[in-house]
Amino acid sequence: MTANPFDPDPDIRMEALSKLRGVCPVTTLGEGATYLALSHQAVAEGLKRVEEFGGSAGQQGLPDDDKTIAGMLEPRHGQVRRIINAVVAFHKSQRIEPFLGELADHLLDATLAAARDAGPDGVDVMTSYIEPIPPRAIARLIGFPPDDADRYYLWAQRLAEAFAKVAGSGAALSMIDANPEMAAYVMRQIDARLALPAGSWPEDALSRFLTTDVDGERLSPRSISIQIMFMIGAGSETTRGLLGNLLYRLAQDPELYGRVRSEPSLVDPLVEEALRIDAPAQFLVRRCLHGGKLAGTEIPQDAAVMLAIASGNHDPDVFADPDRFDIDRDTRDHLSFGVGSHICPGAALARLEARTAMHAFVRRIGSFRLADGYRFDHALTGMVHGPRTLRLLLEPAG
Repeated sequence: MTANPFDPDPDIRMEALSKLRGVCPVTTLGEGATYLALSHQAVAEGLKRVEEFGGSAGQQGLPDDDKTIAGMLEPRHGQVRRIINAVVAFHKSQRIEPFLGELADHLLDATLAAARDAGPDGVDVMTSYIEPIPPRAIARLIGFPPDDADRYYLWAQRLAEAFAKVAGSGAALSMIDANPEMAAYVMRQIDARLALPAGSWPEDALSRFLTTDVDGERLSPRSISIQIMFMIGAGSETTRGLLGNLLYRLAQDPELYGRVRSEPSLVDPLVEEALRIDAPAQFLVRRCLHGGKLAGTEIPQDAAVMLAIASGNHDPDVFADPDRFDIDRDTRDHLSFGVGSHICPGAALARLEARTAMHAFVRRIGSFRLADGYRFDHALTGMVHGPRTLRLLLEPAG
């Protein structure tokens, strides 16, 4: 029986992707309605050629006001992207680094306190340390109350479940219909901002959305709410997975962790190698807009194309010994944030969150290991990669 390339178990999934990649850089799924790009070249081509491969799953046929930035085609995609870039690009996201540092230390205080009483079962660092960081960073950048960020993961999970139900069916789904509770919350925040004098609005993502023209017009409140829902969902889950995967790897390699503690400058390559080997988003879905070839394979118009980021990041033609975690390798060509003009606009923010969290961790935690009997608690779907729980035994530094 052939292993499933979408299996929730990452070991089974990667084995299947490796076998398929060894046969052909692009293959068909089922009767050919969907294509799977596997090689680094094929995935990179699909990401770069945005005029030929665009849109996203569950977005086709929706009006522009109901599409997320991932589902928009050019030129509207680029126009809305500029608004998001204005608040999450490198020079903008860096402004919240002090906030993130204080948050990380506060969370580590609580995590170490819990670890002292945890016994051999260890403490779940996903809930005590990792999970609060991404949503609180996003809430601060958007301009939403930070205490509300505790609800973001549940909302993101509901969005993912709703879109999973329509994936592959060809049906379209608006984010507002996918999670009405979350949509109502975002709309209340928009209404509250609009009720204030414009001159008093803070400089954040919400104000930027409300004041920037797109093709000569302002975005509607409905469209703004959808972009913000997308930012919350995508930005919370992926960074969570990145940090969870990274700590899981380090927990099994005390020698490497000791090296990073003695050389904190290694945190940057550590994060990049974690992104390569354990891409939080394992696949991206695009649509072939006009028909054409991808890595030599003919793709018909309107066919769905799944770009296997995980497979491209493990292509031995680009990364030697790709299944080995090696922070000394050149990771510049990894695909975890995409490549080309549609590269993830939140990449700088995700890297900032991961670096800040890891610098605090290596400063405060002298050593750590997996709790007795712990096995990787993988996600429930093969589309994303990261532990749901991560139970660790921690020893504080000094």
